[in-house]
Amino acid sequence: HPEHVKYLSNLVFTLQLRYERMGLLTDLDEAVEMGREAVRRMPPDHPERGVSLNNLGIAVRTRFERLGAVGDLDEAVEVGREAVRAMPADHPEHVKYLSNLVFTLQLRYERMGLLTDLDEAVEMGREAVRRIPPDHPQRVVSLNNLGIAVRTRFERLGAVGDLDEAVEVGREAVRAISADQPDRAKPLTTLGNALLVRFTRTGQVSDLDEAVEVGRQAVRAVSADHPGRARTLCIWGNALSVRFGRTGTMDDRNTAASVFAEAAGVESAAPSIRINAARAAASLWAVSEPARAAALLEKAVELLPLVAPRRLERPDQQHALGAFGGIAADAAALTLADPGLPSHARPARALRLLEAARAVMLSQALRTRGDVTELRERHPDLAARFVELREVLDGFTGGAASAVMTSADQTPADAARQTAQDGRRLLAEEFTALLEHIRTLNGFAHFALPPTTGQLLEQAVSGPVVVFSVSNHRSDALLLTSGGVTALTLPGLTLAAVIDQVNAFHQALSTAADTTAPRAARADAEMTIQDVLGWLWDEAAGPVLAALGYHQPPAPGEPWPRVWWVPGGVLSLLPVHAAGHHTGLTDPQHRTVLDRVVSSYTPTVGALRHARQRSAARGTASHRGLIVAMPTTPGLSGHGDLPNVTAEAAKVRARLPDSVVLSEPGGTTPADPGRLPTTANVLTHLSRCAIAHFACHGVSDPADPSNSRVLLHDHQTDPLTVTALVPIALDHARLAYLSACGTALTATVHLLDEAIHLASVFQLAGFPHVVATLWPINDAVAVTIATAFYTALTTADGTLDTDQAACALHRSVRAIRAAHLTTPSLWAAYIHAGA
Repeated sequence: HPEHVKYLSNLVFTLQLRYERMGLLTDLDEAVEMGREAVRRMPPDHPERGVSLNNLGIAVRTRFERLGAVGDLDEAVEVGREAVRAMPADHPEHVKYLSNLVFTLQLRYERMGLLTDLDEAVEMGREAVRRIPPDHPQRVVSLNNLGIAVRTRFERLGAVGDLDEAVEVGREAVRAISADQPDRAKPLTTLGNALLVRFTRTGQVSDLDEAVEVGRQAVRAVSADHPGRARTLCIWGNALSVRFGRTGTMDDRNTAASVFAEAAGVESAAPSIRINAARAAASLWAVSEPARAAALLEKAVELLPLVAPRRLERPDQQHALGAFGGIAADAAALTLADPGLPSHARPARALRLLEAARAVMLSQALRTRGDVTELRERHPDLAARFVELREVLDGFTGGAASAVMTSADQTPADAARQTAQDGRRLLAEEFTALLEHIRTLNGFAHFALPPTTGQLLEQAVSGPVVVFSVSNHRSDALLLTSGGVTALTLPGLTLAAVIDQVNAFHQALSTAADTTAPRAARADAEMTIQDVLGWLWDEAAGPVLAALGYHQPPAPGEPWPRVWWVPGGVLSLLPVHAAGHHTGLTDPQHRTVLDRVVSSYTPTVGALRHARQRSAARGTASHRGLIVAMPTTPGLSGHGDLPNVTAEAAKVRARLPDSVVLSEPGGTTPADPGRLPTTANVLTHLSRCAIAHFACHGVSDPADPSNSRVLLHDHQTDPLTVTALVPIALDHARLAYLSACGTALTATVHLLDEAIHLASVFQLAGFPHVVATLWPINDAVAVTIATAFYTALTTADGTLDTDQAACALHRSVRAIRAAHLTTPSLWAAYIHAGA
């Protein structure tokens, strides 16, 4: 019936309203689905088309605000533009649609940072306000959206005129809405934000006082159970916190903390808002009420997985989690200081919080990569569907999801994107339901759940695990041993000090690697590196090893003790395994980690448990190997020459005779397509090999760590990135040796806790042992270390014992250190990660 699509669109709007009032994501998903259906079925000349487009645009924009999927945001902009075009400029509703587009463009600017979006939003916002009559019911919304856009542009460009306009427009919006209107809180919060920003710019106290009062009025205008109350409370709390910082008035601090705590408890609000609110309250209460602060951050940590659900694509998950960098250490610190807990119980709880808040994406994937043998034996159909859904979600592409979810062929780009988004959401919902069902089956109650505290403590069976926590509140090392978990306070390891040392260290690394720098400058840089390693020993590694009882090297003939390090956060940018006073003279105290223990790394204790389970399931190691060698790299300056890579590949092959070698051809030698080191060839052979050795360039992407990659023959068209490796699950993998630059480095500061790099993704793929690097390496030294490593790994019968990977690397690095003691940049980059 011609009217059906009209009613459908009306239902979209109603579902959207119910979501805004109740916070149920199912209402929002249904609104988006129905909105898309209404638009698809509505003829281009239908008089209600503009209404349907506008309603759909609001729904997908709102879903972006809740979940953070950029695809929703881009769709909201496209649909918003179409809605504006569908309505004649002289139609009373045209300015309404124009104003809605203003807000959507401003949101996209905040997410993507494109100034053109923001400028367009301001221009359209001003046009909407100019054209809208004073008594138009949409005038308040238009003023409000313009106020947000000009304030945001001031924060980007610093033009005071924009800021004054934001305050003026905000006041006009508040005057234009009566006190009994349910939406009164929105213009009040917008005005409060603008006043607060202007105070920080000018220091005018009257603006700050008005911001506090406006925030109070906004909170009064929102009912206690409304999802929007949380955001409104946070804006008031921000104003109170700023005034407390200026005046020191304890009433302001106490009110602000209570306001943030209330916001954190609004269960219908978006998880991201609740987490930020809990963090703000905890910061204010950290000294005076540590128990309340600790409880709030514990709740915040429990919410973290909800901001990065499987239905989101990887870049959106990263962006969502990046907003909460450091929360793991804050939660652990306040828990360790919580007087409401018995002192013996604090370390275990702090460990649980660190495990829950670090490497959220990796842990989510690892839990579903566990052994499904028993599930296959007892419930083969469920196991098959579980694996199928897991693989599609881990390696999700729009095409893959569409193939699984629908047989309809939709050719337009926007339809394809919408199908992909819907496909991922439905697959994620089915996967969640399937997991819940499996856990109801006899014997599977703990299937794919995080490891228990007891299971984490069991990982100290082969040696201690040291989990660092560095925050503004305090810094500690949690020591997991066969006797349990204890906390060692590290007063000199402050967050500010670590940041200073990281900056000095990486600046020195850059100078040391610069062949154009004067010899004296490079020597000074190496001395700086040594100084940082000494500081790292004094403030972190030294006290830890002393507490663990490792004061000397093992006696001749005795096995070397092993320690697993979990640095976390900004400390992961320093080489804990190389900490020490590396002097030219024999040090009777042996004040270096290398001289006392064999080191390994793991992003979390749960990841170590996974690596050990994979290692135990492998049985006897296979000799089959894959060697990837790139002596030159297409597309790089000077062909990216690595003159020693060919020698490295030859040395490795001598120890791995049953190997496939994929090598970049040189000169005019005709290339065998099957032997080229392309991404496709590498992935094909990875599935069959036990040992993979890469000798090539590596790139750690500072903008998007999931785009970090090794540079192969086709890196310009089909790069082998972290994202490309995520869906891989290997049955024979034992050891990956990544002889490339920065393969264990996350260069994105706000995602350091997530440990997104090539080393962790190779572990996720199934390699229980990974050798990787923390910074750019010298390709001549790389040959020496690789040769010594595989020699040390070789047993008396000529086989390779990959379970000795950590000890073999330790022995190789110590030998290089002896030859290059004063140049730690050459040898300290190499690490072992895993079992």
